[in-house]
Amino acid sequence: MALRIAQIWGLAAIFFVLVVLNQSRNLLPSTAGIVGLTIRQRMARSESAWRSSVSLRHEMAIQHPNNPQIPLFPAHTLDDFGKYPYTLWDFFPATYTCPHDIQRVGRLGDGGKWVCGMSLYEAKPAVPVSQRKASPRAETIIYSFGVNDESTFEAEMLARVPSAKIFAFDYSVESFGRQVSTSYATRASFYQVGIGAKDQPTRQPPFFTLQTLMARNNHTYIDILKIDVEGSEYQALDSFMDSCDATGVMPIGQVMIELHLNDDQHVNFDRFTKWWERLEAFGMRPTWLEINLLAVTLGEGRTDPRCAEYVWVNVKDEKNIMLQG
Repeated sequence: MALRIAQIWGLAAIFFVLVVLNQSRNLLPSTAGIVGLTIRQRMARSESAWRSSVSLRHEMAIQHPNNPQIPLFPAHTLDDFGKYPYTLWDFFPATYTCPHDIQRVGRLGDGGKWVCGMSLYEAKPAVPVSQRKASPRAETIIYSFGVNDESTFEAEMLARVPSAKIFAFDYSVESFGRQVSTSYATRASFYQVGIGAKDQPTRQPPFFTLQTLMARNNHTYIDILKIDVEGSEYQALDSFMDSCDATGVMPIGQVMIELHLNDDQHVNFDRFTKWWERLEAFGMRPTWLEINLLAVTLGEGRTDPRCAEYVWVNVKDEKNIMLQG
């Protein structure tokens, strides 16, 4: 009798386990259709998510009574929080998923950057000096604007990416930060110039547009553009987009940029939105967002989060390393 009861309980236990497993399969999100996707398929899914966020952006803007003159930081009271987005950045989330790995490069905090597809760049072999002119696309061309004295990003990229060749520009300092070893002299060039909306060669230090600097260096393509120029990014990239209008393609694989809201008179919600959406029309998609809280923690007077780090990947660029795989 005891044996019979044990057998019944055993069968009941097995039945219970099978029911739980079946229910788990129904409740848990299926990974079928995700594992094994091609890069193009992943990018198509991200594109769909990004398009949804653009629609929501427009809906939120229309709902604001002052549209398009929406304050950069609309919510200032508890009653406002349920009505309006907290900040400008809420209208422009990073809704496009990097189709590869994304890694932090450089120091933690201000100065370090997130790189989409870092393992792809690392996998590119070093280019022998004798082959550099014959195979210019074999190099990983990196332009870095705004070096100051903090060069951990540039130093780590040089150490980890054998094919990296960095061109750095900053009118306010005379060289890379101490983090960049002189052993990288053949792959790292520094220029004491600034980036702007027009060429000013007689200014001291001189300023040039991005397209002029590329031409001076005989470059037709930039794999990675890092830019932190304290508010000058809007006019500088406007000028570059003007130069790209004829082809409709920006010859840049991805951008790490710090955006600044330190001139409300010239960069308001309407101006920012038009500038951002022009970049989107060229294929730039936001894949990472990190709010810089310097003004919040150390600022005097205005303490809104007026700086944000974004990573954009170019989905319309067939030369982009992101499209591999």
